[in-house]
Amino acid sequence: MSPARLAGAALTAALVLLPATSASAGSCLSVGVYQDNPASSLPALRKQVGPGVTSISTYMTAGRPLSRSVIATANRTRSRLIVTWQPDSGRSGSKQPSYRLAKIAAGKYDASLRALVRQLRGVRKGAVLRPMPEMNTPWYPWSGAANGNAAGDYVKAWKRVRKDVRSAPGGSRIKLLWSPYSRSIPDTGANAIAQYFPGASQVDLVGASGYNFGARPPLLWSEPGALFGTAYTTIEALAAKPFWFSETASAAAGGDKAGWIRTLATLQSTAMPKLAGVVWYDVKDPYGDFRLRGGPVTSAFRALLKGACK
Repeated sequence: MSPARLAGAALTAALVLLPATSASAGSCLSVGVYQDNPASSLPALRKQVGPGVTSISTYMTAGRPLSRSVIATANRTRSRLIVTWQPDSGRSGSKQPSYRLAKIAAGKYDASLRALVRQLRGVRKGAVLRPMPEMNTPWYPWSGAANGNAAGDYVKAWKRVRKDVRSAPGGSRIKLLWSPYSRSIPDTGANAIAQYFPGASQVDLVGASGYNFGARPPLLWSEPGALFGTAYTTIEALAAKPFWFSETASAAAGGDKAGWIRTLATLQSTAMPKLAGVVWYDVKDPYGDFRLRGGPVTSAFRALLKGACK
């Protein structure tokens, strides 16, 4: 997780909850997790929280093969695999001229994307591909506000990626998840979420990522509805498709982490009827301990999973 996200979290504190609406009857929520080593940690988590975690999230550097062990873990645990595709050098930082969006649109990754589809065909429970997320921030080589890029370049790059995936044998079975950050940084017209949208026919799933880093001055505690509310409204107006919290978690500093999870569990029925999935970032890093640890926290997550899609 990039240090720059701390700045983004401060901006999300001012978002407001959406008005209540009704969720469709019989709907359920898909729940996934990101863990550094899911082969060993996912079974342990399932022992703590019970059944209901059905997706594994992973990250890969574009142009390199996806780890075979991740696919094996997904199959062994009977999980869907969510793959975040990152066209960069494998290091942090947005100043990477060799990885500008124009390179993607020109076909730099055509062959490797077809190879990736061949790998993803081996995921028995299906795969979701999340190319170039959080493009409305300045911290990636594919960001529209960095590295000599513009929002229009992102749209062209997305369409090239989609064309490569769909044209490969088995590519039609892979869902493409379009996922900006929950608040544009910088918050300008040129960097608005809508500027990056490639069109409803170009995406299968939509979503956003966002974190509650806790009350750590100058940051404020941010409830999940406040964190994602504006992004949900904006994105669903662009395409009324299943919406995912593609990366999210809460730290505990200055608030009630278990209560945050309980609130998360209510959003589909109270405020976000198109909410279809949540991917929890089950990791401790320098910006917060987001792990699902402790009795109240695991109990709250267990309750979330009771209504999850099996």
